Amino acid sequence: MVGIIPAAGKATRMGGDAPKALIEIEGQTLLERSIGALKAIGVAKVVVVVGHLGETIVEFLSSRDFGVPVSTVRQEHALGLAHAIATAANQIDEDFVVLCPDNIYTDPQDLMRALEVFESRKPAFILLATVTPNEQRDRKSYVISAHRNLDDNLYEYRNYSDNTSGLGINSTGCCFFRRDTLDFLPSFAGLNREHIFRDYLEDISAKQPSLIYLLRGMRYDFSAPPDVLKYLELQKRLSNTSGGGVSAILINSRGQVLLQQRDDNPAIRYPGHWSLFGGTIEDGESAETAVAREVREEIDFEMKNFGLFREFVQNNKREFAFVGELSAELYELTLSEGQGMNVFYPAQLPELLIRPDDKETLKEYFGV
Repeated sequence: MVGIIPAAGKATRMGGDAPKALIEIEGQTLLERSIGALKAIGVAKVVVVVGHLGETIVEFLSSRDFGVPVSTVRQEHALGLAHAIATAANQIDEDFVVLCPDNIYTDPQDLMRALEVFESRKPAFILLATVTPNEQRDRKSYVISAHRNLDDNLYEYRNYSDNTSGLGINSTGCCFFRRDTLDFLPSFAGLNREHIFRDYLEDISAKQPSLIYLLRGMRYDFSAPPDVLKYLELQKRLSNTSGGGVSAILINSRGQVLLQQRDDNPAIRYPGHWSLFGGTIEDGESAETAVAREVREEIDFEMKNFGLFREFVQNNKREFAFVGELSAELYELTLSEGQGMNVFYPAQLPELLIRPDDKETLKEYFGV
């Protein structure tokens, strides 16, 4: 497999002179992280598409040994991601993966899981997605309930319904492609504006089976300097925590979220408040395993399609908030903790008395 890293952008919102791919996060450039991620999944070579200040990237690459062959091609005009692929096409002699460098993934196994699905199911492409909200204009949103679920965290790419709500997700700037998808690239002759990448995906999926893979972890996206500062501050706080907890934002196909009402017991924290289902991570347990276990124990529901939305610090504990599909109706759930449960539309949440940390998580997800 060939790894393609598009690094031709001007990084205008970052406000610096260096290419965005060479911005350092915790002592390592975004470009180094991307090459390392591609090497970890076993690519045979990496092609970096350069443009703005491309000579700086070429010089940087030539001064290092990455343990995998790395070459560059120059994208003369910034015409979008599909054009970047076309620019590198003569070096793509196998299936390929496109990985935008302005991402950090929290689960190192996510890319490998997606690759395994790509190799076993053999779709034309598999687009990686996350529940993390994203303000970048070139990363489009999808609604899981509008796509057929094929397996855990795996969906058909094409919509079968436009009249749905449910779990919203965003593309992440990472996609695995079969080599023959190069045949679907448009002609860029005479084009003087950016080509919409999603149009390229739509053209492929109209002819060949294509997939969406929902990440179990989350992805940090660096679009502007505040994104970097926020990430570094969070990592500093997370490094000083002890213990951990999990919570689950469970959303049904109507866009309603499931909440638990805590017991009216003055001996517990926040009696009578509404809260998300969740609990404490046990010794030797991953956050992913813990949230599935807690939900199973508290409402007898098996979480199958979910991703990490938020990690934060609360009461000196590292907390993980996941978002997932609620594919069961309320009457099909068995409550084993608390005095009640119900589903609510986002517009109803401000009227409820909600536990403070869960209130903040819901506010982060649904907006003010």
